[in-house]
Amino acid sequence: MDHTTGRRQFLNSLLGTSLAPYLWHAAPQTAPPSGASEPQVFLAPFNYKGVRLGDGMLKKQYEATRDFYYNLPDDDILKGFRKRVGMPAPGNDMGAWGTEDTGMVFGQWLSGMARMHKATGDAAIRTKALHLMREWAKTIEPDGTPYRPTWAQELRFSHYAWDKLVGGLVDLYEYGAAKDSLPVLERITAWAMRNLDRARKPATADDFQGVSPEWYTLSENLYRAYRLTGNSTYKTFGDLWRYEHYWGMFNGKVPLEPAHFHAYSHVNTLSSAARTYALTGDPSYLQTIVNAHDHFQEVQCYATGGYGPAERLVAPDGELGRSLEREANTFETPCGTWAVFKLGRYLIQFTGEARYGDWMEKVLYNGMGATLPMASGGKTFYYSDYQLGSDTPIASARKLYYWDPYPCCSGTYIQAVADYHNIIYFKGERTFCVNLFVPSVATWNLDGHEVQIEQETAYPESDTITLTVRPPRSVTFRLSFRVPGWSQGAAVSANGNKLDVAASPGSWATIERLWNAGDRVTIQIPMQLRLVPIDRQHPQRVALMYGPVVLVQDGRFPQRLTRVANDTDLSRLLVRQGKQLQFRAAALRESLFLPEWGAFVPFYQVQQGFPYRMYVDLIA
Repeated sequence: MDHTTGRRQFLNSLLGTSLAPYLWHAAPQTAPPSGASEPQVFLAPFNYKGVRLGDGMLKKQYEATRDFYYNLPDDDILKGFRKRVGMPAPGNDMGAWGTEDTGMVFGQWLSGMARMHKATGDAAIRTKALHLMREWAKTIEPDGTPYRPTWAQELRFSHYAWDKLVGGLVDLYEYGAAKDSLPVLERITAWAMRNLDRARKPATADDFQGVSPEWYTLSENLYRAYRLTGNSTYKTFGDLWRYEHYWGMFNGKVPLEPAHFHAYSHVNTLSSAARTYALTGDPSYLQTIVNAHDHFQEVQCYATGGYGPAERLVAPDGELGRSLEREANTFETPCGTWAVFKLGRYLIQFTGEARYGDWMEKVLYNGMGATLPMASGGKTFYYSDYQLGSDTPIASARKLYYWDPYPCCSGTYIQAVADYHNIIYFKGERTFCVNLFVPSVATWNLDGHEVQIEQETAYPESDTITLTVRPPRSVTFRLSFRVPGWSQGAAVSANGNKLDVAASPGSWATIERLWNAGDRVTIQIPMQLRLVPIDRQHPQRVALMYGPVVLVQDGRFPQRLTRVANDTDLSRLLVRQGKQLQFRAAALRESLFLPEWGAFVPFYQVQQGFPYRMYVDLIA
């Protein structure tokens, strides 16, 4: 791909006058602060309002996550903060990352709870979040110091934890209607402006996060605070943390050399670039996130959508493939998924293009959707393991909990699961877009009337999706759905009649018509088995996929992956059994996969400690 040509064509189309009919210029949810530029917004998420999950694996995971965090004792969460300032501190120490206090994840827990409340109307989770915020605020010292732990000070007394607190307070205000979070935000911001180190040194191969860990993620939440309040202090402080060195790698201003940078935070900072574009309208920042996305797809990503072996970016020389020989800490899953969800949302907003939903879909099923549940004592699923398949179960990959309780991924875990409500659908001017195929119901305000659209599906275990439209009166609008980039032959019908609709992979397929209550749209997205090479340098090092789902082999059985090419018709070798995407070998004597080798199943079905193989080497 010629990135220079791609950038030029993209910007020309963006700045031109011809736009696809489903694109729009969205009205902001709040009036912009004085002097702010307004870039074009083509599609908008539902912002955690009006989407309800239906029965299925994601709803079960959401409910289990909600209950886990809701049932954490408030006194345990607050103990370290209270103890530090000499207040009565009942409760138990959280341990490990929460030994001194929960400052590393506290703001993210507030954020997740606020978003859950907004998405579902859960009053109890909001009450808990408000209580935690107000009790923690009592421990803020007179000079505004929000935390002062005695261990890992280089991390905790830093930009990292402060940024999480800002995000939690902003979310409580926006999604929890907590006006008293703003004075707290003002206090800790005044403290940060006096105390946070401003060296802002970019990451290097030797210092993979930069001198002050993740200083380059601060702009996003500070700009959100400015947008919501109009307080220019947040804009001024947010301007300080722009990561022009790294962002410039994707807009031609700086050589593209991010190898060995911290992976998750260098995707997460792209959301700050997106917010900078939203604030300034400068197209170079949009160019940054578009080209960064494409670079990650070409160089950094596994078949699952995960990235960052040992939490580091890789060089484009086959390092990704080689990492499978030595790394079990392959992908920082909850944190990494959270960053992809946010980036994908911004990209769809600011370009209107469907293709950005593909990365979101991959990490939905193979990342966050494939995690182990949060468990007692703060057990958290942190790293996904994709290490190269072995002939022995002992050396096979496994899903395991992180060795310390309540690590960073316990913060993004609740945020990513809450985000399910905000990535399924997007809306435009008289356009409703289905980005992800998840059982759910959306309520969309159109012309002052609430249009309900229900999605019924067993996807990805089924290739069929049914949408039922229920407007209060007949109304004309465009209904679009994302055609995955991996798909071929997507088909659509309305009320049983097949429609001639363009359905190119990586685009929106759109139906425009007069809709009546009870109209039904049926979408079929055929799925096939395929082998996906890890990178260009290792074409025979592959993972097996079915639609958006990565399949893994039962690690208890030996592997004999021979006599097959990447273009082999895998449907001759593997036969699906049942409804849950289990595949077993066909009864072919010369088959690659013999029956006694066990099943291939979705990575999301694998339970704790069970041996599996995701990547294998094909032998010519």
